[in-house]
Amino acid sequence: MNKLTTTDRLSYAVGGGLASNLGFYVTLIFFITYATDIHGVDPMTVGFITLVSRLLDAFIDPIMGAIGDKTRTRFGKYRFWVIFSAPFAGLTTWAVFACPDISAVAKVVYMYAAYIIYSLVSTAANIPYHSLTAYLTDDVKERSNIVLIKQFTGLIAQFIVSAGGVWILQTCSERYDANGRAIIDSAGYHTLGVTFGLLIMFGFWLCAWGARNNDTAERLLLENSEEDKLSVIAVFRQVVNAFQSRSLLSLAIMSAASTLVLAMSSGITVQFFTAVLNDPAMVKTAALINVVFGAVVYVIVKLCVTRYGNKHSFVIMCYLTIIPAVILWFTFNKEAVWYVMIMLGLVMCFTQGATLVTWMMVTDCADELYWRTNQNSAGIASSTLTFSNKFGSAIGAFVLGYSLNLIHYVPGASVQSAETISGLIFLMIIVPVTGKVIGLLSMLFYPLSKSRHQQILNEIHTRRFNESRHSDV
Repeated sequence: MNKLTTTDRLSYAVGGGLASNLGFYVTLIFFITYATDIHGVDPMTVGFITLVSRLLDAFIDPIMGAIGDKTRTRFGKYRFWVIFSAPFAGLTTWAVFACPDISAVAKVVYMYAAYIIYSLVSTAANIPYHSLTAYLTDDVKERSNIVLIKQFTGLIAQFIVSAGGVWILQTCSERYDANGRAIIDSAGYHTLGVTFGLLIMFGFWLCAWGARNNDTAERLLLENSEEDKLSVIAVFRQVVNAFQSRSLLSLAIMSAASTLVLAMSSGITVQFFTAVLNDPAMVKTAALINVVFGAVVYVIVKLCVTRYGNKHSFVIMCYLTIIPAVILWFTFNKEAVWYVMIMLGLVMCFTQGATLVTWMMVTDCADELYWRTNQNSAGIASSTLTFSNKFGSAIGAFVLGYSLNLIHYVPGASVQSAETISGLIFLMIIVPVTGKVIGLLSMLFYPLSKSRHQQILNEIHTRRFNESRHSDV
């Protein structure tokens, strides 16, 4: 494979990181509020919509990963899917926020269809995008740098969605109250969908362009083998390989738990700042704090990974998430807005630090699968992680919808009850702690320490060297 240039590395990581995370966060943060406050859909129904859509999408992920591993086209292996799914990813993002003014039942049907189609198209782009990380280079340090750039770009994307999304809604909505303040309406959400749909499409195309020198038809010719060809049996074997890996299963459980609680806390961001802190505009300030803190945490992650390896770095990030969350719970004061935002910023940035490490860990799992099967397994490894992410977010969105009903949240109400406010505080602060506790428990069964992974890499390189000598004879 060709050595990655700085331009290639940045184009792939930044383009894909923006596209993938813009889609993830815009639906995670705004869809529930859009469906409930704009179209009057019951929160439980919205929870079912996201649950059904994401569960269906989640179970497609391993199949898509296996298909990506076996794809062979003149546009390369994974790059083919990124290129041709990009415009559809943009179109379906718009469709999610473009529900027409129809009957209540028809709106629910539309949202089911739009969300399911969006999820499936997103899978066709995201699984190959993530799979490229392990495919573009064998160098562990290079992979870590790529993941750092990808995930930091994801942090930027979260800020763009949180701050930019609120700005778009306030600027492009067509209704105003007596004081001249914008009342968020369907026009604002329509513009939101169009804007982020276009950004997602161009981001994926930039990602594919960055991989143009390493994911090529010429490289596939050099790797040609009967076992690598696309077939139903080959796809099935790849899926079976993933579920036989203890490393991947441990990683999947940990990732599902983390994403479940992230979906719950992120899904009430607007509600928390509106009902508890009484200022929805502070969402933009909080997002900026997350970016600043996140930049520092990414440096910490890099230092931890270099010294302790991926597994132990994840454990460190979990503890660093739990500590400020527990402190904030016992010292919470809604009048101390800046204190609350800073502590929530610490919780969020260390949560993202843990997520960052999981994407480094998945490349380790891909190496382990290759070591066991002698077949490229970047797609199936990446798709197992995205499967767990979507499964967790699906359950999280459903539980969130149920929880909002449980705490008697009233969509669109200017004032919420004391019970509702207490419930929102609990969901925002304590729920992330439970995800990290589950993550720590799952690490007890994860075998790929830094030394074990290095041993696997050494054996892979030795095997390749011997195979190369044998082919030259």
